Amino acid sequence: MKTKLHLKSAILLIIIALLFQSCLDKPKTKKIDRPKQAIDYEYANALEEEFKKTRGDTINKYLNIRDTREFWFDLDELKKYIAYVEQEADSLGYKNLGIRIYKGAYPRDKSHPDPGYSTVILVPTGDKITSKGSFLPVNITFSGNNNINKIPAYNFAHAGKPPKEL
Repeated sequence: MKTKLHLKSAILLIIIALLFQSCLDKPKTKKIDRPKQAIDYEYANALEEEFKKTRGDTINKYLNIRDTREFWFDLDELKKYIAYVEQEADSLGYKNLGIRIYKGAYPRDKSHPDPGYSTVILVPTGDKITSKGSFLPVNITFSGNNNINKIPAYNFAHAGKPPKEL
């Protein structure tokens, strides 16, 4: 009888301990350092002002539109796209992955999301591994971060019409 009571007490204590354990704060993840290519907001604003002064007005004048110069992508969707690129590039034998951003423009016909306006296209890049097996202890790669045309590009950001100031 006492054994059953001790067993029930032990089980109850284990359950209580597990409940308290689940309430403890989770350990914080490692702090991410600022990327080397991150720039201050003031410098970013100066670059945008230079674009407007040297290119933006000319584009707007000759196209007779107030073209967009900023694009917004949903961060979760970008993460999904990057994960997809990593998955597909791995299966295709690419390493040293990156994203190249191209400027583009939609034709003026109404079948496009923003007829006549600028857009950007994100294209995955990487180095193709051309040899995995050889008598040399190194992989041979084709260098240069070439576009990976077997992985779909990414488009359809939300563009500012009119553009938002930085």
